[in-house]
Amino acid sequence: MLTSRSTKESFFTGASTIIPVMPGIVPFGMLTGVVTIAAGTSPLKAIFMTLFMFAGAAQVSVAQLMTENSSAIIIIATAIMINLRFVMYSASITPYLGSLNLWQRLYLSYTLSDQAYAVSIVEFTRKDSPYQKLPFFFGACTSLYVTWMASTISGIFFGSLIPPQWSFDFAVPLTFLALLVPNITDRPTVLAATVAALTAILTVSLPYNMGLMIGAFAGIFAGYFASKRKELYHE
Repeated sequence: MLTSRSTKESFFTGASTIIPVMPGIVPFGMLTGVVTIAAGTSPLKAIFMTLFMFAGAAQVSVAQLMTENSSAIIIIATAIMINLRFVMYSASITPYLGSLNLWQRLYLSYTLSDQAYAVSIVEFTRKDSPYQKLPFFFGACTSLYVTWMASTISGIFFGSLIPPQWSFDFAVPLTFLALLVPNITDRPTVLAATVAALTAILTVSLPYNMGLMIGAFAGIFAGYFASKRKELYHE
C-alpha cells in the first residue's frame, strides 16, 4: 500500500517536476518581454501587462496588434480566443483537486499554464502516485509562475542586450512538443494530435490566430469520438 506523501513534499515535488521545461520557458519569457517593449509599451506598462495577463502567446499577440493600431475590441477578442484552451484545462483537472475555497480557485485559475497542467495531469492519472494532488498542482503552478515573471521582466529591461543572431524563437515550439509527445499514448490521442495539427496548418492564414483555436477544438472532438468508439468496441 502506498503511503501518501506530506503536503510540503507534494508541493516541492510539483515545483521540481516542472523544471525540465524551464529551458524553453526562460527564452520564451524573455522574448515576450522584448516584443512587448518593441510594441512601444513603457517598461512599467509592460510589467503590468505581464502581471495582468500571465499568458505568453496572448501577450505577444496583443503586443503585435498594438503595433498595428488595432481596435481595443479586436485586441481583447484575440486574447480571449487564444486563452480559451484554459477553460478545457480547468474542466479536465478540477475533478482531481477536490473541494477548493474561493482563494484557492482564484490563485490556481490565475497561475494555470500549459506546462503546469501537462505535468500535473500526467501525475494525477498515475494509479500509483503517492503525492497529494492539490499541493502538487500548487507547486507546479507556482514554480512556473515565478520563473515566467522573472524571465519576462528580465526581457523587458535587458532584452535589448541579447544579440539578434541568438534567435531564441525555436524554444517555444520545442517546449510544447516536449509536453505533447509523452501524452500521445493510444489511438485516440494520436488521432487528436494529428487532426489538431493538420487543421491548424490548413487554417493558419485565418486572422487573429483563429486557426489555432479551430485546430484545438477539431483535435478535441476527434479524440473524444475516437475514445467513445474505443469504449464501445471493448464493451
